[in-house]
Amino acid sequence: MDGVEPVLYPLLRRDLVAQGPRYVVQIGDKIIDYNEEFRLFLSTRNPNPFIPPDAASIVTEVNFTTTRSGLRGQLLALTIQHEKPDLEGQKTKLLQQEEDKKIQLAKLEESLLETLATSQGNILENKDLIESLNQTKASSALIQESLKESYKLQISLDQERDAYLPLAESASKMYFIISDLSKINNMYRFSLAAFLRLFQRALQNKQDSENTEQRIQSLISSLKHMVYEYICHCLFKADQLMFALHFVRGMHPELFQENEWDTFTGVVVGDMLRKADSQQKIRDQLPSWIDQEQSWAVATLKIALPSLYQTLCFEDAALWRTYYHNSMCEQEFPSILAKKVSLFQQILVVQALRPDRLQSAMALFACKTLGNIWK
Repeated sequence: MDGVEPVLYPLLRRDLVAQGPRYVVQIGDKIIDYNEEFRLFLSTRNPNPFIPPDAASIVTEVNFTTTRSGLRGQLLALTIQHEKPDLEGQKTKLLQQEEDKKIQLAKLEESLLETLATSQGNILENKDLIESLNQTKASSALIQESLKESYKLQISLDQERDAYLPLAESASKMYFIISDLSKINNMYRFSLAAFLRLFQRALQNKQDSENTEQRIQSLISSLKHMVYEYICHCLFKADQLMFALHFVRGMHPELFQENEWDTFTGVVVGDMLRKADSQQKIRDQLPSWIDQEQSWAVATLKIALPSLYQTLCFEDAALWRTYYHNSMCEQEFPSILAKKVSLFQQILVVQALRPDRLQSAMALFACKTLGNIWK
């Protein structure tokens, strides 16, 4: 359910009426016996249910949705248990020792207060009391010193654990990337349990290097390959290229500059062109070699990404006519511009000038960025 039915409010508020030895509550037009052990749990698949203010004060909301930080911590713990089981054991033991020492310290403080409260006569002349206070003070100092050493050791252990954080971070990204696929097709839903099985299988890979950084990079590469292959086997063929680009964007956001992805997907087109001049005026501002059919797409590129448009130098008609009439233009981008333009920006150029070669350009981009995991 996505809300709280008003008929349940008397029950949630516990508007109970005593009738002799029992309690009753009115739900709708019925009077029902109430048991003190009764508990009501309402559940919904909606991760952001609307709870009205009058209901929010009488219910406790518990969100079991997987979060990035929560999943990252869970994956880090799994990694440490597999790669450094002794480290995880030390961490657990250290936390337990810290808790025990804090309890001892609290008991000493209680004992000290109780001793002072029950002492009789002049405190300064009570030798037993003074001796007890000195012992308590010495014990407290030892525990405090032990806690300081424990904190230092915990920081050292956390630094060793954090060495594996890039793997947990990358794995967390992958899970949320594949979770977004349900927005494309409701059939594309993948459970966290299935992803954790893939993650644990990746951890089983043979350790080729004793160097931690190399091991982490090897695990990330292996996990990417497993996740991509597993998901592609579950997708319709028509959606596999879409997933490849979505996967690249999620794992390598540094390959995309501001507004580029929105321009590619058409998100910014409407707003940008509404602010622009008339279609004829836009056409007059473009080089004459650009066909009427492509003028609107090139104008969109010019308005949305002015710095890229300036870099491309579309005024060089000789250069761009050769590219425009090339049957495999996506593979032969002008060499003098190739180093100035990113791989994804080359896709934007193909989309604007040669949309018939866009799918091939997208496949080439996926191949270059994903490497040997692209099929």
